[in-house]
Amino acid sequence: MSAQADALAENLRRLREAHGLSLSDLSARCGVAKATLFKIERSRTNPTLDTLVAIAETFAVTVASLITVPEHRTVEVLRAGEGEDISDEASTGHVLRSQMIGAGTLEIHAQRFHEGKVETSPSHGAGSREHVVVKSGSIEVGPVGHEVTLHEGDYATYAVDCTHRWQAVDGDATVWIFHTFPRAAAFSE
Repeated sequence: MSAQADALAENLRRLREAHGLSLSDLSARCGVAKATLFKIERSRTNPTLDTLVAIAETFAVTVASLITVPEHRTVEVLRAGEGEDISDEASTGHVLRSQMIGAGTLEIHAQRFHEGKVETSPSHGAGSREHVVVKSGSIEVGPVGHEVTLHEGDYATYAVDCTHRWQAVDGDATVWIFHTFPRAAAFSE
């Protein structure tokens, strides 16, 4: 079979295992026969476009990413200022990484919150948490009504299954935020 079939086999197995799914579980979720999934994971079939789309939609990925040969780099580097821009009036920042881990997702942000501005975020869903490390400055963070003030070098974590807020104190504040989501959106019940 081709390099794309081998890539599909590896990518499908990696995604399935990362979500803790058996072939039967995946079959039930995506509507593709278990036998077909078995053959795909062993590079023994040429799946139809409909099959690829069903699998991609189940994992919330693109068909192209399913058939792309994965890069095996030991070190991934994202330089300062790179990543998905998430800047708004209250802060300047970038999503540095979003990655499935087990049955959940980890998202890493580097953000600078501007003095005098308040950012309020809605719930990120049941079981979600924010882990905050202050790089410089001081900032009030936490669920509305339960905010705490953090200073340079401080770490805090809290559930974000409710409305929460951010406000720099006495100047701008630069933080690293690690969001953890217990399940990928495609698998919420």
